[in-house]
Amino acid sequence: MNHHEAKFLLRARRPGGADAKDPVFAEALAETEKDPTLRAWLESEAAFDRTMTAKLREIQPPPGLRDAILAGSRASQRQPLWWKKPAWLAVAASIAIILTLSLHFRASGSSTQAFAGYALQDLAVNSAEHANHRPEVASLAARFTNTSLPLPGNIKVNADELQRLGCRMLKFAGHDVFEICFKRDGHWYHLYAANVKDFSRGSGDANALLTTKGRISSTAWKDGNFAYALVTDAGADALRRLI
Repeated sequence: MNHHEAKFLLRARRPGGADAKDPVFAEALAETEKDPTLRAWLESEAAFDRTMTAKLREIQPPPGLRDAILAGSRASQRQPLWWKKPAWLAVAASIAIILTLSLHFRASGSSTQAFAGYALQDLAVNSAEHANHRPEVASLAARFTNTSLPLPGNIKVNADELQRLGCRMLKFAGHDVFEICFKRDGHWYHLYAANVKDFSRGSGDANALLTTKGRISSTAWKDGNFAYALVTDAGADALRRLI
């Protein structure tokens, strides 16, 4: 199975891990363990699904919609064509709304909330890759060790420099992301930086976006040029002291 075949199958998986034990997806999931690009794509898709689910839950149907649909269904019994029945039209309208929302979130870019979730997931799943720190980035890491707090508002990065130094590079929602690892107050932190143009408008409040899963905590924010995600396995209090 190649990269494209695995991606085709994985697109059919239900969110939430409902198909985790389904043998149909076993080989495709095994490919993600061998292909970092495929794994990053799958994680970004999962982050997008979580964001879409949360947004759809915020939609409140207008009062009386159920009664209107039922009334329309009864009246439609005189209609000879099934596709003209109001009930089916309501279903079609619902599908159109979902598709429109999906296209909107894709087109308007990724959210900083999803970026924070991506960083948390990357550290949890790929912790071994964070253990190798290239000597070329030592001076860069030292810069973040000594940056004035809070980090949001005081961090300055340059994409050309990050690429030249060979910082770890990933993909989030199809966009390039650089990672810089640095140590501060005895704890390791992992900073992810991506072009802010790839992100939708919305919250960039690092405190509001702080999230924790087990011992790992992450957050995200934006400035005029970059979106940042910061993650650590030192806990929420350690992360909060930096933001």
